[in-house]
Amino acid sequence: MKSSLFLLFSLIFIVNAMSQNCDDFYLRNCEGMGKPYKISGQSRDATFEKGQTSVFHLTVYKNFEYSIQICSDKNLKDIYFKIKEDNVTQEVLYDSSVEDSKYLQKEFLSLKTRKLIIEVTVPEGEMEASQEDYDKRVGCVGVLVEYNLPVKKGFE
Repeated sequence: MKSSLFLLFSLIFIVNAMSQNCDDFYLRNCEGMGKPYKISGQSRDATFEKGQTSVFHLTVYKNFEYSIQICSDKNLKDIYFKIKEDNVTQEVLYDSSVEDSKYLQKEFLSLKTRKLIIEVTVPEGEMEASQEDYDKRVGCVGVLVEYNLPVKKGFE
C-alpha cells in the first residue's frame, strides 16, 4: 500500500513538473504599449498545443482605446488571432492571418460598449504530433489586453 501511494505521488509530481507553467506569460513576454495604457485584468495566458484554437470573451467600453497583443513561445509558429462580435452572427472584425506581416497586435477605439470574442489559433506543425517531442509542440500563449482612458474633450 505504501509503495502504491509513493508511486502515485511520484507520478503526480513528475506530471506537474513536466507541465507548462504559463502564469503571467503575457506580463513577461508581450511588449505592451506603455503609458498611458493600462493592463486589463481581462488579459489571458494559457498552454496551447499545435493545432489548437481557443477563445475567450472580452468586454470593451465606449470611447476607450484598446490594444490587443499576442505573444508565444518560440516553438509555436504562425499563430494568428481573430476579433469577433459576441453575438449570433459572430462577425469577424479583425483577422491577423490576412495581414501581410502576420502582425499580432491590434489597436482600436471602441465607439460603444460591447462584447467581443478573441479567438487564438496555433496551426498544426510540420511534423505529426506523434513524431514531435512534447516540449516542441506545446507552449505558452499570452494575450495582453491594454486600454487607455477616454480623452476629455473641451473645457469640461
